[in-house]
Amino acid sequence: MNLQKGKMYAIVDIETTGGYAARNRICEIAIILHNGEKVVKEYQTLINPERHIPPQLSAIHGINDQMVEEAPKFYEEAKTIHELLEGNIFVAHSVNFDYSFVKAAFQDLGYELKLKKLCTVRLSRKIFPGLKSYSLGNICENRGIKINDRHRAFGDAIATAELFTQLVKHDQDDHIQKSLKKNATVVNIPENLERSVFEALPESPGVYYFLNQKSQIIYVGKAKNIKKRVSNHFGGSKLEVAKQAFQSQIHHVDYYLTGNELIALLHESHEIRKNWPRYNRAQKNNSPGYSIYLYEDRQGYKRLQLGRKQTGMQSLMRFPNHASGFSFLNEVSKNLKICPKFAGIQSSMGACFDYSLNLCEGACAGEESVSQHNEKIQAFINHCKAEKSDYILIGDGRNLNEYAFVLVEEGFYKGFGFYTEEDTIEHWEEFSNYLIQYPDHPEIYKILSSEHATKHYKKIKKEAFLNSKESV
Repeated sequence: MNLQKGKMYAIVDIETTGGYAARNRICEIAIILHNGEKVVKEYQTLINPERHIPPQLSAIHGINDQMVEEAPKFYEEAKTIHELLEGNIFVAHSVNFDYSFVKAAFQDLGYELKLKKLCTVRLSRKIFPGLKSYSLGNICENRGIKINDRHRAFGDAIATAELFTQLVKHDQDDHIQKSLKKNATVVNIPENLERSVFEALPESPGVYYFLNQKSQIIYVGKAKNIKKRVSNHFGGSKLEVAKQAFQSQIHHVDYYLTGNELIALLHESHEIRKNWPRYNRAQKNNSPGYSIYLYEDRQGYKRLQLGRKQTGMQSLMRFPNHASGFSFLNEVSKNLKICPKFAGIQSSMGACFDYSLNLCEGACAGEESVSQHNEKIQAFINHCKAEKSDYILIGDGRNLNEYAFVLVEEGFYKGFGFYTEEDTIEHWEEFSNYLIQYPDHPEIYKILSSEHATKHYKKIKKEAFLNSKESV
């Protein structure tokens, strides 16, 4: 294929203090200049991020606080880095990640970096289709590329450069040229928001935040594509934009990457209830939801009741609203032939309506013994316990070799977390090592019971997980 004449390709890899550029910094950078045929220049350096490197990140890339203590700060290397990048095409494996950090670092120095980008993940999917995984490790293994010093910037950058050489060689359908010719969508940026902040937003699933001049959160939203969703807020005619009064108050946009829509929904729900943003109308509801309660009358009959939270009564199951609770109660109690009056479905002074139709076995009329009736209630309790069994939902993470999971124990949402392909989880309790704990709330039940939100997730019950490990 014919690449752009005179253009150089700056192949970049970085190591960082965290997963997103808004609150983290670069701690190592490597840049490999490639002329479309071969490598012509190499550059690498540690960077003092001027902040603590979390141990979980050090465990991945091997860089700790002591190693960067005497390293140059970004502004000290900015001139050299700028000379290597300016006028060239920025290439990286999952390019938006690396580009967002480098762009943010220059932005802190008052310079707006604006380069064309190429992603070797996207190009590999098109030029080398059919692979199970397009992580750098997997694609390099497939293409016979050796990675020296994996998860360090220079080692990964050199491997990416060799991958790029192969991509150029095998690009029979000009995918590289087509990617470069794509024009960015023009977006009307609010007057108090810097365009560079918008341009640095990732095109990935997550939660985004609009902040005012005092850095207060005024709106929280979730998105499959953060940049696209934020641009939708700013699109339309001037009249339509004017209707969104909060736009004039937007001075910054922050974000949290989630990897998929379900985690975005769960995190958005928590953040709205935590921060109470002025312009969020949905989910500003601290309703405790509904529960099915168990109590015993003076004759010893155990009874069920659906209602809001009540002190001193045993809750068997919780629901986000009355309709879902009533549906569950009605279906299960009918299957177990529990008197609808004692199930809390009907109310009457005497026997229930179903008794007159010979559909009730007569607990309400004193014809069914306490022990016989209470056995049915116990079956109902056992059914609730089975429904509340511990389980996890597993789906895609924030990058190609990461998984996301949601943990529910005894019917209570515990939070979500992420783990990688390299993490070996042999015991159920080990999920807690990767769990980010969040408070339980009735709104969560709406999300976790939504087929649309969970359709790309695999549900694994604790019993099945334990059995699978025992059979190995």
